[in-house]
Amino acid sequence: MAILSDEDKGQVREMLEDMDEEIDVYVFTTDDCDYCEDTIELNEEILDLTDKINFEEHDLDSDLAAEYDAAKYENGPVTVLTREGVSGVTYFGIPSGHEFSSYLQDLIVVSTGETDLEPNIEEALEDVDEEVNIKVFVTPTCPHCPGAVRTAHDFAVANDNITGEMIESQEFMELSQEYGVRGVPQININGTDAQFTGARPPQQFLDEVKNALK
Repeated sequence: MAILSDEDKGQVREMLEDMDEEIDVYVFTTDDCDYCEDTIELNEEILDLTDKINFEEHDLDSDLAAEYDAAKYENGPVTVLTREGVSGVTYFGIPSGHEFSSYLQDLIVVSTGETDLEPNIEEALEDVDEEVNIKVFVTPTCPHCPGAVRTAHDFAVANDNITGEMIESQEFMELSQEYGVRGVPQININGTDAQFTGARPPQQFLDEVKNALK
């Protein structure tokens, strides 16, 4: 059974016309994963709507998964969007519900290399010269989560030192408990106590990142 309706497919096809360079989409799966098959199906349906995506499915214990650190939380599905010169955009869990809009926008941003950030934010991000990992815990029904995910992923596209992770909190329940997730979006920076809840404008988001590095 198709995940996207014919109307959805028409809208997605129109959106993805903004893609420029071809990108690689890797989905890493396990045998006992609740949403791996749905994630594969979703990507295969998107694949039919554009010629700018090279799609591959791999096991979570594969060498490629190790290369992209996809098995770090020992669960799937994990989706990595990348192309030459652009990395750090990862989805832990199916990009469904409100996160589907984030996913489509990320396909475009990774393809074009052009974020939605203001020039002053991109310029300030150039000063980040050490590794930064941003985890954004979400749920599919959270209307404010896509903004936080998009900001984290835009930061990753803008600066190679930054990685941005969407983490579907219900699929990765043990990880959510470890980080004390009570509300979403919850954003954690570098796996430390530097975290905050709620969508923030990019400038405030950047301020939180810089504070975490002090």
